[in-house]
Amino acid sequence: MRCLSPLPSRWRQTIRWPLAAVSPFALALMVAVVGWPATRVSAAESDVGVTAVSVEDDSGRRVTLARPAERIIALAPHLVELSYAVGAGRQLVGVIDGSDYPPAARQIARVGSYRGIPLELVVARQPDLVLVWGSGTPASLVEQLERLDIPVYRSEPRQLGEIAGDLRDIGRLSGHASAGEQAASDFEQALEGTSQQLSPAPRVFYQLGQSPLTTLAGGQIVTQVIRHCGGVPLFDDAPVLVPQIGWESLIEAQPEVILAAGNDDRWQSFWAEHDELPAVRNGAMYTLDPDAISRPGPRMIHAVRQVCRALAQTIR
Repeated sequence: MRCLSPLPSRWRQTIRWPLAAVSPFALALMVAVVGWPATRVSAAESDVGVTAVSVEDDSGRRVTLARPAERIIALAPHLVELSYAVGAGRQLVGVIDGSDYPPAARQIARVGSYRGIPLELVVARQPDLVLVWGSGTPASLVEQLERLDIPVYRSEPRQLGEIAGDLRDIGRLSGHASAGEQAASDFEQALEGTSQQLSPAPRVFYQLGQSPLTTLAGGQIVTQVIRHCGGVPLFDDAPVLVPQIGWESLIEAQPEVILAAGNDDRWQSFWAEHDELPAVRNGAMYTLDPDAISRPGPRMIHAVRQVCRALAQTIR
């Protein structure tokens, strides 16, 4: 399966982020020796100027740059997609493994993976802005970057509308405010065009993991997609973001629709003998594009359309 963003479910509970122990002196020496030339963006290609830019990121922190960033590192695949969507793809000088969309992103230097993001690799690329995933990028790495006075923008969209906010923010920070505003507006209009209310609202179980059986609670954007499409996400009131679901609880909940991300429908065979569930009995099991549903970026609108079509079929 392709790498999902923020990260594939099979990594979420075992993830470790080792950081290299590098002294400030060594970092400074390394940067001075490497000396990559800056990636410049012409005035015709962007809104870059000498005016300072300032935004509030998804954590509520203020990010201020003396001028729009020219060398950007994105530490999650969805941040790479957001950057390209606002016209800042050519300013990316580092990404992590799994950043495979658009295809041009595959050619950008890798500075780490889900196994670890070495501080020295990030600093060596001489970024003037690092885009991080709020709950996925190691806090220790972020703290070290900030101690080195490298600006950090934290992305953590938990509501669909917050994707548009990230597009606007990254557009401004990269000197593409107009393109960011257009991308955000396009996303918002597409969302408005897909919103639906269903009566009765179908009860929806989103299968994240199969062994053990897990789902996503209300703090995750996938549950917002289900609500946007007129469904009731089951177990969204769980006290943890990724709750493990017991079989008795699932039978009691009586899901009318089961959704899961995958490259094919093989996951559905797991449910074949469980016709005590309405979703299984009525064949209401649907496979979603794994990247679209898992990466909170522009392509999430494709997942929204998939979910809305699936739920609409249950009331016909």
